[in-house]
Amino acid sequence: MKTLEQYFKDQPLLPDNIAAPRDGEELTSAEQAFLRKYLGFGSPSGDHEPAIQTVNPEQVMAGPTPPTGVASGTEGSTDPRGSSMGSDPAELQKALREQPELQLIGFRLADQDYALPIEVIQEVIRSVEATKLPSAPTFLSGVVNLRGRVTPLVSLRNLLRLPPGDDLFIIVCRHGGLQVGLQIQAVSTMHRVKQERIDWAVESLLGVQNEMICGLIRSENQRLISILSLDHLVQSLVKS
Repeated sequence: MKTLEQYFKDQPLLPDNIAAPRDGEELTSAEQAFLRKYLGFGSPSGDHEPAIQTVNPEQVMAGPTPPTGVASGTEGSTDPRGSSMGSDPAELQKALREQPELQLIGFRLADQDYALPIEVIQEVIRSVEATKLPSAPTFLSGVVNLRGRVTPLVSLRNLLRLPPGDDLFIIVCRHGGLQVGLQIQAVSTMHRVKQERIDWAVESLLGVQNEMICGLIRSENQRLISILSLDHLVQSLVKS
Protein backbone atom coordinates (compact mmCIF):
# COMPACT_ATOMS: atom_id res chain seq x y z
CA MET A 1 0.00 0.00 0.00
CA LYS A 2 1.30 3.44 -0.91
CA THR A 3 1.76 5.95 1.86
CA LEU A 4 -0.25 9.16 1.64
CA GLU A 5 2.87 11.12 0.73
CA GLN A 6 3.70 8.70 -2.11
CA TYR A 7 0.15 8.85 -3.43
CA PHE A 8 0.05 12.63 -3.56
CA LYS A 9 3.51 12.72 -5.15
CA ASP A 10 2.22 10.57 -8.01
CA GLN A 11 -0.93 12.64 -8.54
CA PRO A 12 -1.44 15.96 -10.36
CA LEU A 13 -2.05 18.66 -7.76
CA LEU A 14 -4.91 21.08 -7.60
CA PRO A 15 -4.12 24.52 -9.01
CA ASP A 16 -3.00 26.96 -6.32
CA ASN A 17 -6.00 29.20 -6.95
CA ILE A 18 -8.65 26.46 -7.00
CA ALA A 19 -10.45 27.98 -4.02
CA ALA A 20 -9.89 31.66 -4.81
CA PRO A 21 -13.02 33.43 -6.07
CA ARG A 22 -12.86 35.43 -9.27
CA ASP A 23 -13.31 39.21 -9.13
CA GLY A 24 -16.91 39.99 -8.33
CA GLU A 25 -17.81 36.39 -7.60
CA GLU A 26 -20.62 36.01 -5.12
CA LEU A 27 -20.86 33.73 -2.12
CA THR A 28 -22.36 30.31 -2.71
CA SER A 29 -25.82 29.65 -1.28
CA ALA A 30 -24.23 27.39 1.36
CA GLU A 31 -21.77 30.12 2.40
CA GLN A 32 -24.62 32.62 2.65
CA ALA A 33 -26.68 30.18 4.73
CA PHE A 34 -23.74 29.62 7.10
CA LEU A 35 -23.09 33.35 7.56
CA ARG A 36 -26.79 34.04 8.03
CA LYS A 37 -27.09 31.27 10.63
CA TYR A 38 -24.09 32.20 12.76
CA LEU A 39 -23.39 35.87 12.01
CA GLY A 40 -26.77 37.21 11.00
CA PHE A 41 -25.92 38.33 7.49
CA GLY A 42 -25.70 36.89 4.00
CA SER A 43 -23.38 39.28 2.19
CA PRO A 44 -19.72 40.19 2.75
CA SER A 45 -20.62 43.88 2.34
CA GLY A 46 -23.02 44.05 5.29
CA ASP A 47 -22.73 47.06 7.61
CA HIS A 48 -22.37 44.92 10.72
CA GLU A 49 -20.00 42.38 9.28
CA PRO A 50 -17.48 41.13 11.88
CA ALA A 51 -13.88 40.78 10.77
CA ILE A 52 -13.32 37.17 9.74
CA GLN A 53 -9.65 36.40 10.09
CA THR A 54 -7.74 35.78 6.87
CA VAL A 55 -5.18 32.99 7.30
CA ASN A 56 -2.12 31.99 5.32
CA PRO A 57 -1.43 28.53 6.70
CA GLU A 58 1.46 26.22 5.99
CA GLN A 59 0.25 23.60 3.54
CA VAL A 60 1.29 20.12 4.56
CA MET A 61 -0.22 18.29 1.60
CA ALA A 62 -2.08 19.34 -1.52
CA GLY A 63 -5.04 17.26 -2.52
CA PRO A 64 -5.05 15.39 -5.81
CA THR A 65 -7.26 16.43 -8.69
CA PRO A 66 -10.60 14.62 -8.17
CA PRO A 67 -10.64 11.51 -10.38
CA THR A 68 -13.53 10.64 -12.66
CA GLY A 69 -16.19 9.05 -10.50
CA VAL A 70 -18.27 10.50 -7.72
CA ALA A 71 -17.67 14.15 -8.51
CA SER A 72 -17.13 14.03 -12.24
CA GLY A 73 -20.20 14.70 -14.32
CA THR A 74 -22.33 15.52 -11.28
CA GLU A 75 -23.97 18.91 -11.07
CA GLY A 76 -21.99 21.08 -8.69
CA SER A 77 -19.20 18.49 -8.27
CA THR A 78 -16.94 19.19 -5.28
CA ASP A 79 -15.93 22.73 -6.14
CA PRO A 80 -17.43 25.07 -3.51
CA ARG A 81 -18.24 27.57 -6.23
CA GLY A 82 -20.63 25.12 -7.87
CA SER A 83 -24.13 24.25 -6.80
CA SER A 84 -24.35 21.48 -4.28
CA MET A 85 -23.64 17.89 -4.92
CA GLY A 86 -25.04 16.74 -1.63
CA SER A 87 -28.19 18.82 -1.33
CA ASP A 88 -29.66 15.40 -0.59
CA PRO A 89 -27.65 13.94 2.33
CA ALA A 90 -27.77 10.47 0.75
CA GLU A 91 -26.40 11.58 -2.64
CA LEU A 92 -22.66 11.26 -2.05
CA GLN A 93 -23.08 8.04 -0.08
CA LYS A 94 -25.16 6.56 -2.89
CA ALA A 95 -22.47 7.46 -5.42
CA LEU A 96 -19.75 5.96 -3.24
CA ARG A 97 -21.64 2.68 -2.95
CA GLU A 98 -21.66 2.32 -6.72
CA GLN A 99 -17.87 2.38 -7.10
CA PRO A 100 -16.13 -1.02 -7.13
CA GLU A 101 -13.12 0.46 -5.30
CA LEU A 102 -12.87 3.57 -3.14
CA GLN A 103 -9.91 5.82 -2.44
CA LEU A 104 -9.98 7.43 0.99
CA ILE A 105 -7.70 9.53 3.17
CA GLY A 106 -7.18 8.02 6.61
CA PHE A 107 -6.57 10.05 9.77
CA ARG A 108 -6.51 9.50 13.52
CA LEU A 109 -8.31 11.02 16.49
CA ALA A 110 -8.06 9.74 20.06
CA ASP A 111 -6.45 6.47 18.89
CA GLN A 112 -9.35 5.81 16.52
CA ASP A 113 -9.22 5.54 12.74
CA TYR A 114 -11.37 7.61 10.40
CA ALA A 115 -11.46 8.23 6.65
CA LEU A 116 -12.89 10.59 4.05
CA PRO A 117 -13.42 9.99 0.31
CA ILE A 118 -10.56 11.51 -1.64
CA GLU A 119 -13.06 13.29 -3.90
CA VAL A 120 -13.83 15.84 -1.19
CA ILE A 121 -10.26 16.56 -0.03
CA GLN A 122 -8.70 19.87 -1.07
CA GLU A 123 -5.58 20.05 1.09
CA VAL A 124 -4.09 19.45 4.54
CA ILE A 125 -2.79 22.47 6.46
CA ARG A 126 -1.33 23.16 9.87
CA SER A 127 -3.68 24.40 12.57
CA VAL A 128 -4.71 28.07 12.45
CA GLU A 129 -6.54 30.44 14.78
CA ALA A 130 -10.19 31.04 13.88
CA THR A 131 -12.61 33.90 14.40
CA LYS A 132 -14.93 32.77 17.21
CA LEU A 133 -18.65 32.74 16.54
CA PRO A 134 -21.32 33.84 19.03
CA SER A 135 -23.67 31.10 20.21
CA ALA A 136 -21.88 28.47 18.12
CA PRO A 137 -22.13 24.79 19.12
CA THR A 138 -19.08 23.36 20.87
CA PHE A 139 -17.99 21.44 17.77
CA LEU A 140 -17.70 24.65 15.71
CA SER A 141 -14.33 26.19 16.60
CA GLY A 142 -14.88 29.27 14.46
CA VAL A 143 -14.49 30.50 10.90
CA VAL A 144 -11.60 31.72 8.75
CA ASN A 145 -11.11 33.23 5.32
CA LEU A 146 -8.99 30.56 3.63
CA ARG A 147 -7.87 31.37 0.08
CA GLY A 148 -10.85 33.65 -0.39
CA ARG A 149 -13.53 31.22 0.84
CA VAL A 150 -15.63 31.25 4.00
CA THR A 151 -14.28 28.21 5.88
CA PRO A 152 -15.83 26.91 9.13
CA LEU A 153 -13.40 24.99 11.35
CA VAL A 154 -14.92 21.91 12.97
CA SER A 155 -13.60 20.09 16.03
CA LEU A 156 -14.25 16.45 15.22
CA ARG A 157 -13.32 15.56 18.81
CA ASN A 158 -16.27 17.54 20.13
CA LEU A 159 -18.56 16.49 17.31
CA LEU A 160 -17.83 12.77 17.84
CA ARG A 161 -17.56 13.09 21.64
CA LEU A 162 -13.96 11.91 21.81
CA PRO A 163 -11.45 12.57 24.62
CA PRO A 164 -9.61 15.91 24.47
CA GLY A 165 -6.22 16.15 22.76
CA ASP A 166 -3.98 18.26 20.55
CA ASP A 167 -5.17 18.59 16.96
CA LEU A 168 -2.30 20.08 14.99
CA PHE A 169 -3.66 19.70 11.46
CA ILE A 170 -6.73 20.57 9.41
CA ILE A 171 -8.14 18.60 6.50
CA VAL A 172 -9.77 21.12 4.17
CA CYS A 173 -12.76 19.62 2.37
CA ARG A 174 -15.11 21.06 -0.22
CA HIS A 175 -18.61 19.78 -0.64
CA GLY A 176 -22.16 21.00 -0.94
CA GLY A 177 -21.10 24.54 -1.83
CA LEU A 178 -19.06 24.94 1.35
CA GLN A 179 -15.36 24.70 2.19
CA VAL A 180 -14.88 23.12 5.63
CA GLY A 181 -11.79 22.58 7.79
CA LEU A 182 -11.76 19.44 9.95
CA GLN A 183 -9.36 19.62 12.88
CA ILE A 184 -7.47 16.32 13.28
CA GLN A 185 -4.63 14.79 15.25
CA ALA A 186 -2.67 13.39 12.31
CA VAL A 187 -3.09 12.09 8.77
CA SER A 188 -2.31 8.39 8.60
CA THR A 189 -2.42 6.86 5.13
CA MET A 190 -4.15 6.48 1.79
CA HIS A 191 -6.67 3.64 1.56
CA ARG A 192 -7.73 1.75 -1.54
CA VAL A 193 -10.69 -0.33 -0.47
CA LYS A 194 -12.82 -2.72 -2.48
CA GLN A 195 -16.56 -2.29 -2.03
CA GLU A 196 -16.99 -5.71 -0.40
CA ARG A 197 -14.81 -4.62 2.54
CA ILE A 198 -17.13 -1.73 3.40
CA ASP A 199 -20.25 -2.12 5.53
CA TRP A 200 -22.74 0.68 5.01
CA ALA A 201 -25.17 -0.70 7.64
CA VAL A 202 -23.51 1.31 10.41
CA GLU A 203 -26.32 1.00 12.93
CA SER A 204 -26.21 -2.81 12.88
CA LEU A 205 -22.48 -2.81 13.68
CA LEU A 206 -22.29 0.04 16.19
CA GLY A 207 -25.60 -0.69 17.87
CA VAL A 208 -26.53 2.99 17.64
CA GLN A 209 -27.29 5.40 14.84
CA ASN A 210 -24.60 7.97 14.17
CA GLU A 211 -25.43 10.32 11.31
CA MET A 212 -21.83 11.52 11.12
CA ILE A 213 -20.59 8.01 10.28
CA CYS A 214 -21.82 6.65 6.94
CA GLY A 215 -19.79 3.46 6.64
CA LEU A 216 -17.23 1.17 8.25
CA ILE A 217 -14.14 -0.40 6.67
CA ARG A 218 -12.68 -3.63 7.98
CA SER A 219 -8.95 -3.14 7.59
CA GLU A 220 -6.47 -5.96 6.99
CA ASN A 221 -5.55 -5.98 10.69
CA GLN A 222 -9.28 -6.15 11.56
CA ARG A 223 -9.42 -2.60 12.91
CA LEU A 224 -12.60 -0.73 12.06
CA ILE A 225 -12.17 2.51 10.11
CA SER A 226 -15.14 4.89 10.25
CA ILE A 227 -16.06 6.79 7.06
CA LEU A 228 -17.28 10.29 7.92
CA SER A 229 -20.45 11.61 6.31
CA LEU A 230 -19.51 15.02 4.93
CA ASP A 231 -23.07 15.35 3.64
CA HIS A 232 -24.53 15.40 7.15
CA LEU A 233 -21.73 17.60 8.47
CA VAL A 234 -22.29 20.29 5.84
CA GLN A 235 -26.06 20.12 6.31
CA SER A 236 -25.63 20.61 10.08
CA LEU A 237 -23.60 23.77 9.41
CA VAL A 238 -25.95 25.44 6.96
CA LYS A 239 -29.48 24.39 7.97
CA SER A 240 -31.37 26.77 10.21
